[in-house]
Amino acid sequence: MNKQTYLCLMLLFTSTLMSANPFSKNTATAMAYSDIQRVRIDFTMPTGYIKHLLLGFTPNNAASDGVDYGYDALSLDNFPNDLNWIIEDENYVIQGVGAFQDNKQYPLSMFISNAGDISIALDTLENFDSDIDVFLFDALYNTYTLLNDLDFQENVDQGTHLDRYFIAFKNNTNGSVYNSSSDVQLSINENDTQETSVSFLRKSKEIYITSNQNISKLEVYDLLGKRLFKQENIQAKTWRLSTPFIKQNYGIVRVYNNQGITNKKLLFH
Repeated sequence: MNKQTYLCLMLLFTSTLMSANPFSKNTATAMAYSDIQRVRIDFTMPTGYIKHLLLGFTPNNAASDGVDYGYDALSLDNFPNDLNWIIEDENYVIQGVGAFQDNKQYPLSMFISNAGDISIALDTLENFDSDIDVFLFDALYNTYTLLNDLDFQENVDQGTHLDRYFIAFKNNTNGSVYNSSSDVQLSINENDTQETSVSFLRKSKEIYITSNQNISKLEVYDLLGKRLFKQENIQAKTWRLSTPFIKQNYGIVRVYNNQGITNKKLLFH
């Protein structure tokens, strides 16, 4: 499926010029603009389209967590599937806030007309002296996904999803575990009931599988049922598979072990 990218004309954050005259090019304004720290987020809809969101941290707390004229951009489009920052009960595609604080969380509003798989990913970080951790907090399951290493993927029902998803910069719960050596974040509660976990590692472009039983066989299919890959006699509890052979956006990973078969639909990009 071809992916169409929705671009906001203000995505470069030019509206953050700190002057009564938005076209001012004085030195102080240029320096303030270059000092803004940006977190760019990509939302992949169930239809495969991508929308970009921008969160900007302003020096000297020039903006706030509320609505700030010149720093926040309203979401003027009416997409059937959408993700936005939510500020004072309104939807925004760009949110400008004060100086970066890792204890802050920023709420998102999600609207889904086509139930299916969505993805929330970290695109880029700009103007940070060192990389920061960016999490997707799912308040429904009390889990944190570290977006620096792994896209958040979920099958979402049709409807409006408020007070569920947040962008965060610190893991504030003991309900989830992130293992930096394996680049995989799992919910403890989920791990108690789900014996086999299948994830896609965005940075390394690998399928990552972990199980409490030896994996005997692995297969990858496209959505039409065509088998793209098969590996037998694995006999390991963890397995990584590089995916240069996968050209599709979506696929089905089938994992075999002594407990049975686990099927997982993944988004590859």
